[in-house]
Amino acid sequence: MKMKYFHGGIDEIVLFKTWITYDLGSFVGTWFVVFVFSFFYEFFKTFRSIIEINWRRNNVNSNENNNISKQDEEINMNQISLSLFKGSYPSFSYKDIIGGVLYGIETGMSLILMLIVMLFNTALFFSILMGIACGNICFGRFNQFKPKPSCC
Repeated sequence: MKMKYFHGGIDEIVLFKTWITYDLGSFVGTWFVVFVFSFFYEFFKTFRSIIEINWRRNNVNSNENNNISKQDEEINMNQISLSLFKGSYPSFSYKDIIGGVLYGIETGMSLILMLIVMLFNTALFFSILMGIACGNICFGRFNQFKPKPSCC
């Protein structure tokens, strides 16, 4: 039976039936894998935000360089006529697909980290915290733009 409170110990089943930490070596290896995954999660969040910053800058620069008038800009917008969604919105582009895929990957990564935290193993919990903290120290300065937050 799994404990529903924070505990120590090295005997854990991590995410999959085949990922079992039965001795100190396998637990230390798992700790480092979780740390690196958490670190990479912070990198990925920053990577996604940098891409979104560049897209917005390029969009603003192209509008300024082309001297698009307000009337022309309204023509380029999709008109939504449903009363619930009434208004004008930007046209759909490949950036929406890429952004959606990146957001889905980021959300999936955060859910995996959440599932590991839900093992309530103190060492794995601090592995995640340390990975996120180290990742933020390394990549946080590049993250000037705050993207839509993922679930965790």
